Formats: sequence, structure tokens, C-alpha cells
Amino acid sequence: MPVFQRFYIFFILLFSNAFVFSQENDSLKPHRWAFAATGEYGGIIPTNESLNFYRHKAFSGYNVQFLKQTDGSRDWEKLYNYPQIGFGVFALDFLKGKDMGSPYGFYGIYNARINQWNRLKWMYGINFGISFNSNYFDFDNQYYNISIGSKTNMYIGLSTGLHYELDEHFDVGLNLKFNHLSNGATKIPNKGLNMAAGQLSLIYYPERIKPIETDTVYKAVERYNTLEFSVFGGRKDSFYQGENRFDLKYYEGYEYNVFGADALYMHQYSDKSAYGLGVGITYDGEYNHTSYVQDSTLYEKKRFSNDRMLLSIIPTYRLMIGKLYVNIGAGVYPFKKTRQYDKDIFFQKIGLQYQITDRLFASFGINAYNFHIANYLEWKLGYTISKKKNRK
Repeated sequence: MPVFQRFYIFFILLFSNAFVFSQENDSLKPHRWAFAATGEYGGIIPTNESLNFYRHKAFSGYNVQFLKQTDGSRDWEKLYNYPQIGFGVFALDFLKGKDMGSPYGFYGIYNARINQWNRLKWMYGINFGISFNSNYFDFDNQYYNISIGSKTNMYIGLSTGLHYELDEHFDVGLNLKFNHLSNGATKIPNKGLNMAAGQLSLIYYPERIKPIETDTVYKAVERYNTLEFSVFGGRKDSFYQGENRFDLKYYEGYEYNVFGADALYMHQYSDKSAYGLGVGITYDGEYNHTSYVQDSTLYEKKRFSNDRMLLSIIPTYRLMIGKLYVNIGAGVYPFKKTRQYDKDIFFQKIGLQYQITDRLFASFGINAYNFHIANYLEWKLGYTISKKKNRK
């Protein structure tokens, strides 16, 4: 099993464990769970040249979901309007497009209500997980779909739609759904496979959970400033784009390691949000090497006489959902020596961070450039050195 696949599974299990056991023991009664079955039908969005003329874009999808109802027994549940959390399994069928493979996988679930009018609810959902069994780019076997470069990929699902309460046990829902498969540039090519669909869902509640009613006046949680130190690592695939590249197979290149350390100061300004500034140093194997073609063979050599580290500066926004944080940043490598085929000096990050304890945390995210092209997947472990209350 590839290393990055094991990391995916570890990460999903970590968060599934956090979701399932985040409440007190008496909250794990069976009636807190709901069960959903969904079917979807739609098409592949032609976002790259290999898909523009692809004829078999239609697909269908199937999901089974296990949902835990929250009741406001924790402050973050009230702040986010009593969401549902859980896990699901899915399968995609590309119908006549069998060369796409038959992806299946599992994912974590976050569903929440935007508004409600009597029995009619406007909902949105976010799914994040891992998929298996995609057909990937294979020059030797004449499979030229540049959307997918590996069998194992990240799965992201976004949905919104209307749900109607049929009775005290059943809801029916009609959603618009967006699916995305990609591997975060661990294997090239990786343009990503994007799909849009209509989705029909049926949800069963053994017992609907009502929010806990209390006469206690809500008191805002204490807000903190934090200083966090972390180390991170990743691996990425890079293909040759220089002179005489047509003497090689498509997407021939090398894999490189990326690792480093950073410090992040965050200021919490509301119960949900924080902002701050981070600085870090990064070793990027691709930046420290270059390639060339000679006699129809690709060779690699050091770009600099000594390895160079990249200094980074990254302003960051944080959305806080209990112990789970969503970090979004856009940064710069101010001293990067750009050359003809280097990535830009500007980069973007989005990641999920989980507070294992008050001090120790783990994070997983994507480092990208041009706001849509994955550079590598970033795995991080960190420690909060200082934590103090804001002055009033």
C-alpha cells in the first residue's frame, strides 16, 4: 500500500474517531443516529483538454450515510446551528465511460441547516474522504486521460438543497451536488476530475433529536491568542517541460520530497474565527533540482551548489468548529529565485487541523499555486507553546 494512501486512511480514521466519540458516554445511544441513502445522476465537467471531446460524460452515484444528530450540549453545536456529523461510503458508475474506472470510497460528513420553514429545510453538506479504483493516465496502455494520475485519490463532495420532513421519522431531499477527485499532485498528471449532479436522498430518524432548552443566558467563550510551532512534510510528482520534451513519454519526470517547519501566531476575534500571520522555512526538492534531455533520455542534476531553503510568509484565516479548525492562507516566498519552469513565488494553503489535546495538534492540507493547481499534500504535527486570554 502506498505511503500516501496509508496517511489518507489514518487521517480519515482520526477524524471519524473524533466525530463519533466527541460527546459524553450517555450521548452514544442509538436514537442519536440517523441513516441516509442517496442516488445521484449527472455528468463530468470538461475542465481540461482530454475531456472536451470525451463522449461518455454521464455518471451515476450511490451513497449510504450514518449521521449523528447534535443537540447543543456543546457550545460549538449551538454556534453552527446543530449540525449532523458522521461518515459515509460511496460508489460511482461512469455508465458507458468504463475507461474512467469504478471509483468507490468512504468519507466524513458535515451537514447543517441554512434555514427552515415549518417542515421544509434548506440544507448544505460537506464530504471529505478517500476514493479507490480510478483508472489513471497510462501512456504505455494508451490511456491518455490527464484528469487522474493514480488509483487512489482524495474525494470532496459539496451539496445544497431542500429537504422535506414527511413525518417524524423520514425526510426526503433534493440536492445539487459537486464531486471532485484528485491526488494533490502526488502523481502526475493530476488535472482533477470534476462532476455535477442532481441528488435524491431519503433520511431515516429512529428519533428526532431536539435542541436542549435552557434558561441560561449564552456567554461567549473565552478568546485566546496562540503561538503554534509545527513541522510538516509531503511528496510531489513533477514532469519535465523544457527543451526536447517531445523526445520523452508524456509526463515523464521525477518525484521530490518537501519538508520544513513553521510558526503561526493567531488572534481569535470571535467565537468562530481567528486570523494571524505565519513564517516558515521549506526544503523543496523540485526547487533544488533541474532536469535535461540528452539522447532521448531524461537526466536530473542539482540546480544549486548547496541546497537552498525557502522562507515563507503566510497570512492565515481560521474557522473553528469545536476541536476541528479550517485554516486558509495565501502566502509568498519572498527570496525565491524564479526560473523558466519554476512554480510561482505566490502560493495558497487550505487545511484541516485537529486539536488532539490543548497543546498537541495534527493537520492535513493542500499547498497550491494559481489558486487552483495542487502542488503537494502537506502533513503536519505541531505544538502550542503559549496560550493566553485576550485583554478586554
